[in-house]
Amino acid sequence: MKVLIAYDGSTCADAAVEGLKFAGFPNGTEALVVTVAHEGWPSRKDSIVGHDSAESAWQAGVKEAAALADHAKLRIQLTFPDWKVSSEPLWGDPLKILLKTIEHWKPDVLVIGSHGRGAVGRMVLGSVSLELVHHAPCTVRVSRAHADYAAASARILVATDGSAHAGAAIQEIARRHWPEESEVKVLCILQTLVPAGTGMHSLESSTFATEPAFQVIDRSDKQEQTRIETVARSSVATLSNAGLAAHAEVIEGNPPEEIVKRAQIWDAGTVFVGARGLGTLERILLGSASTAAVTHCHCTVEVVRPRPQL
Repeated sequence: MKVLIAYDGSTCADAAVEGLKFAGFPNGTEALVVTVAHEGWPSRKDSIVGHDSAESAWQAGVKEAAALADHAKLRIQLTFPDWKVSSEPLWGDPLKILLKTIEHWKPDVLVIGSHGRGAVGRMVLGSVSLELVHHAPCTVRVSRAHADYAAASARILVATDGSAHAGAAIQEIARRHWPEESEVKVLCILQTLVPAGTGMHSLESSTFATEPAFQVIDRSDKQEQTRIETVARSSVATLSNAGLAAHAEVIEGNPPEEIVKRAQIWDAGTVFVGARGLGTLERILLGSASTAAVTHCHCTVEVVRPRPQL
C-alpha cells in the first residue's frame, strides 16, 4: 500500500501523523512524506532550523520544508519500523504540487491535516484539503486534532447508501488491518418522499391517502426502506467477515446533516464516505456529503475512491 502524507508541522498535521496508528494501513506500507514550501512560508519565528541572512526565500523555505518532512519521517518510522518511509521537500503552490505528486507517485491514500500553520496557513491548507477531496484521484484522509482523539480514534463510522462509491468505502475498511478494539458503525440514511414527522403517513384513512399519487409515493418509500435495510445487513456482513465488530443504524434524514450529527453523538474517530467521481455533476453530488463531513465533523474523515483495477 502506498500512502502520501502532506506535512507542514502544524497541530493538525501532527494529528494526521499520530492518526496513522488508527488508519489500518498494513505492514510493509510505503509512505512518502512531503512538505510543500511556498512564497511567504515559513515565518522566521516558527523555524525549526537556522537561516543565513543571505539565503533567498526559496532556499530558506526548502531548508525548513526538508527539516519538517524529515522530522515527520522519523516519527513515522519509529512508530512503524516495518514501513518503508521517505521524505521530500517541495516548493510551489501546495494544491498544484500535491496533485502533481499524486499523478507521479500514484498513492492509494493521501493523508493531510484539515488546517495549516497560523491564521493564513489555516485558510490555505483548509482550502487545499477540500480541493484535494474533490480533485485527487485517490482516497483522501483529512485529519483534525481534538482533545479526545486517542480515546475516540478506534471507532469508525461509515455512511453508505448502497451505491458503488459507498460500497468502495465498505471494501476499503474491510481490506485494512485495524487495532483489535476497533468498532464499526454502518450508517444508512433513508431519504423518503414523505418525510417523517409531517403527519402524511397518518392519513391512511383520509381521502388523500387513497389517491393513486400518495399510494405510489408510499409504496416507493417502503421499497426504499427495504432496500436500505438490505444494504445495512450486507455491509455489516462484509465487515464482520473481515473480523471487525460491526453493527448498523438505519435512520431517516438528510445525509450531510446526519453524518455530522451521528459522528458527534457516537464520538467517532474516523468517518468514511464514498466519493462519486471527478466530473462537474459528480463534484456537486459529492459535495453534499463529503464536504459537510470534511468541514464539520469533529474527527478524521476519509473520502474513498475505488482503487484502480490491476
